[in-house]
Amino acid sequence: MNEHVVAVQRATLKDLNPYLTNILIVGAIIGKQKPRKFTDAKLNVHGVLRAVWNFTLRDSVKDYINVTYWGSAEVIFQANDKFNVGDVVALINPIIKIRNLDDISEQFLPMVTSPYSLTLTEKSTLIRHEANVEYFSSLLKFPTKPLAGFVPLRDIHNRGSSIQGYVNILVVVKGLSEIRNVSSRNNNETYTIRTVDVFDHTSPSLKLEIWENHIIQRSEHWIPKQTVLFITDLKIQWSNFQRQFIARITGCTIITENPNGREAQMLLNYAKDAPIETYDIVDQIINSLPDPNLIQNVMNVKQIHDKLNDFNGEIKHFTAVLYTFISNLDLDGLSKTLSIKCGKCKMEMKSSRCVNSECPTVFENETADPEFNFDIKLTLTDHTGSLKNCRLSGHPAEQALGCTAREFSNMSDDEKGILKWKYLLERCAVYIAVIFVGRKSPIISILKISLTNSLEVSRRLAVY
Repeated sequence: MNEHVVAVQRATLKDLNPYLTNILIVGAIIGKQKPRKFTDAKLNVHGVLRAVWNFTLRDSVKDYINVTYWGSAEVIFQANDKFNVGDVVALINPIIKIRNLDDISEQFLPMVTSPYSLTLTEKSTLIRHEANVEYFSSLLKFPTKPLAGFVPLRDIHNRGSSIQGYVNILVVVKGLSEIRNVSSRNNNETYTIRTVDVFDHTSPSLKLEIWENHIIQRSEHWIPKQTVLFITDLKIQWSNFQRQFIARITGCTIITENPNGREAQMLLNYAKDAPIETYDIVDQIINSLPDPNLIQNVMNVKQIHDKLNDFNGEIKHFTAVLYTFISNLDLDGLSKTLSIKCGKCKMEMKSSRCVNSECPTVFENETADPEFNFDIKLTLTDHTGSLKNCRLSGHPAEQALGCTAREFSNMSDDEKGILKWKYLLERCAVYIAVIFVGRKSPIISILKISLTNSLEVSRRLAVY
C-alpha cells in the first residue's frame, strides 16, 4: 500500500475545507465525462502523453462535488474504463480547492452544491468501496436540480430557436435506435452514437442524441414507457436532416434514472397509458439500418412468408432484396398515401386541425405549417406469391417518386397517375426490411425501389 494511505482520516463533502490533508472521501459517481489526452512538453523534450478526466461524486442527498483526475494517459483511461456512473468509490488523498466560479472550466462541468472541487494526482488513489453500498446507491435516485424546473417538450419544439443556454427535461423513454458507428472526416476517428426517442405529457417525441459511450451503455437498461429520465443541462439544436429540434448531451449533463419525486411518478402514470405509434418504432429501426445497397440477401416472396411463419422471437428484423412486380399501387385513388402531422407538436392532424388539445395551434391559435410524409401501401408479386401491405414511406418514397410528400399533395390525379404507372406492373428490385414489433404482425418496410431488367433478374433471382 502507498505510504500516503497510512494516516488518512475519513471526511464527508459537507465538512471539507482547503486545509484538510490525507483524507478519505467515499461517494457514488453520478456523472462522468470522456477523458482528454494532451502532451506535456515540460516532462520530456519529446512530450509525454498525459490525460485528464472529470467526474461528479455524491455522498449525501444535499452534497455533490466535481472531481478532476490528472495523470498519465494510460492510468486515466484505465480509470475511466474501470469506474462508471453508479459505482461507489473511495478517494484517498485528494487535493481540496476552492471553486472559482469565473473560471471558464466551470462552464463545462455539472452544477454541484459544494463550494470546493477535488483534484486527484499520482499521489492520490481511487479505489472501489465495498461498504454501505446500498446507501450510496440510493443517492442515484435523487435529482441534482429541482424536478419542477424541467422544460416541457412542447416548449422546446415551439420555441427552440429562442432557448438560450441549457435546459432540463423530465421525460419517459419512448424508443431506442440501434447503436451505430460513424467516422469523422476531420481526424478519421470512429464514434459511437445512439438516438433515444423520449416523450412527456406535452409532446409525443424529442430525439436525444448520445455520443458518450458510458451513457450508451447505460441506455441498454432503459425500457420504453417504463424508464423516467431527468436530464439536466441539455443543448437544444435544430437538425436540418431531421427538420426538427433535437437535444444533445453536454459536459454539464447529469442523468437521473427513475428519480424520486411526485412529478416523476405522475409522468410515469401518464406514460403507462400513452399511445406509442408502431410506425414510430419501425422508423427508428429503419434509420439505424445500413445502406440498402449493401443488402445482398436475395429472396423470393415464398421464402419471406416461410421466414415469417417460422418467427420464434429471436430476431427483431431482417433485410432482403426481392425481384418482383408491383401488382397494387394506388396513388391516384381513394387509398391513403400521406400522413399529415402538426408542425408544432408533431401529432396527427385531421381536417387541417391538430388532434392534440394542448397544442398551441389549438389553445393559443398559433399557426404552423403541417408536415407531410408519405405513407403508401403496395403489393409485391412474383412467381411464388404476393406480399401485401408493404409500406413505402419517408426518404425511400421520395427517392422512388422523385418528389417530396408536400409536392405530391399538390399534384393533380393525372400527375399522380403518371407516377403510379412508372412502377405498377413493372419488374423491380425491391429492398425491404421486415420488422417485428411486439406480438403484432410484422411490418414490411421498403428501403429502396428501382426498375430492373431481365438480365439482372435472371442472374440474381432466387429459385425456390
